[in-house]
Amino acid sequence: MDLIIKNGSLVDSVGVYRANLAINKGKIEAIYSNPDRFSAEKTIDAEGKYIFPGVVDSHVHFQLQDLGKEISTDSFASGTQAAAFGGCTTIIDFADQTRGASPLKGFLERQKVANSQVAIDYGLHVSKTDLEFLDEIIALINEGVSSFKFFTTYSWRNLDLHDSELIKFFSVIRKNRALAMGHLENDSIVQQGIQQMIDEGKLDPIHHAESRPHIAEEEAIQKALLFVQKTKAKLHIAHITTKEGSDLLRTAKQQDMRVTGETCPHYLLLNEKAYMAEDGYLNLMSPPLRYAKDQQALVNRIKDGTIDLIVTDHCEFSRKSKGNGNLPFYKVLNGIPGIETSLPLMYDLLINKYKMDITKLITLMSTNPAKLFGLYPQKGSLQVNTDADLVIFDPSIEKTIRPEILHHNIDWNPYSGMKVKGWPIATILRGQILCENGEFIGPKKAGKFLARQLTYQ
Repeated sequence: MDLIIKNGSLVDSVGVYRANLAINKGKIEAIYSNPDRFSAEKTIDAEGKYIFPGVVDSHVHFQLQDLGKEISTDSFASGTQAAAFGGCTTIIDFADQTRGASPLKGFLERQKVANSQVAIDYGLHVSKTDLEFLDEIIALINEGVSSFKFFTTYSWRNLDLHDSELIKFFSVIRKNRALAMGHLENDSIVQQGIQQMIDEGKLDPIHHAESRPHIAEEEAIQKALLFVQKTKAKLHIAHITTKEGSDLLRTAKQQDMRVTGETCPHYLLLNEKAYMAEDGYLNLMSPPLRYAKDQQALVNRIKDGTIDLIVTDHCEFSRKSKGNGNLPFYKVLNGIPGIETSLPLMYDLLINKYKMDITKLITLMSTNPAKLFGLYPQKGSLQVNTDADLVIFDPSIEKTIRPEILHHNIDWNPYSGMKVKGWPIATILRGQILCENGEFIGPKKAGKFLARQLTYQ
């Protein structure tokens, strides 16, 4: 055997059980009770630790481009290395179609850029910004794309699909058994809200949230669900932020609609007060942070199984890129880091504070994203003959989050000062130890592209 992990508590979506893992040639070779059954080149004693399947973060933005110019701080290299330190072994990023350009060409170019850098495994969603080249969806599916993102806002960046376009898009997605993934905010409400703030001279960070009210998310989700009813497409709602949005998801599921949804750590841990803090401009993202009642509603919808995934929407920018606090809110680049801290933050919140079953955490952050986006059981599981993507997690370690203990490519963090109990101490990708005890010891280009399967009929 190449590696043995003994005496740990294995946690998957089914349960928690004390066992040993034997890993050979990148796969889980055996799960067994007698710790002396196998020998290996390296053995890790995980007494008192949890063994999780690697986190699958299905919503990240590394090396983000806007109008052909790279603007985000993280490259695929720095971003995936930070991800590994946080226990994440798989990401799904985006290949964005430029309006009027071939999405297949954009996908192949994006893949080429990522292949030479990634430290962990990755896939790509394809974002559609118009209805040209819809025939390329079949070719993209053949390349391993199972999900296609759309926007109902950002008209000023030529990203949004109008209602008639969206119905046609859903119909094509349904015909080809793919998944539609939506950034859902009503564009006219958002545009009017931004203009109102400008007209009233309300330009501080808090007015970013006021310019994108709850009803913008609520209306867009409601409309998308109506289109899903008519077309029978499968819809995944990205980054739900409001009580109203989470309640709509719950009702849709109760009606057996083909819909899933996600939220993010920042919507659970931060609220509008973060915009009024010193350097509040750093915390701008869209949709914006909401209120305490929304945070509690999201936790409730996690507890009752309405929300399917917790992802980061990681997209980080430097202080300089965000304007050093000198820009009106509507000119500040939107996005925050999160991929390295998501697992300990969510463990501390959901397990330590809310006493949720730990199997639910792994379901939300590993198993469900792997299943939804066509990677299961190779990712998101602890099963014999699957990829040995593992996190060794020490529930006793206490840390205060500060930028200097992290590996993000910036000098700030939205969770700075938060205390957590529980931290990943080793991350293993296909049997290779990438990170151990705070050091990156594995190959920094170990990742590979994952062709994903269609997941429904």
